Amino acid sequence: MATKIKLMKLLQEMHAFAELGRWQAASKPSPLFLVQLRSHMAETSRSRRRLVIRTDLKDSLDMPHPVRINHVKEESAS
Repeated sequence: MATKIKLMKLLQEMHAFAELGRWQAASKPSPLFLVQLRSHMAETSRSRRRLVIRTDLKDSLDMPHPVRINHVKEESAS
């Protein structure tokens, strides 16, 4: 049984090494693609100007008054 397991492991390793031999490295991207990628990254990574928003608290005094909520309890039909 141990011999069978060792033999199966050996076959699996041989199969994996055969797949590694067929593996091809990814081709290099074209220079045009790299230039386009660089320009796109420059556009998207620009720092955006910070906007300052000022509020006038005098205008916020006309808030509506709070509303009282009355909860109605259901009467049981007994």
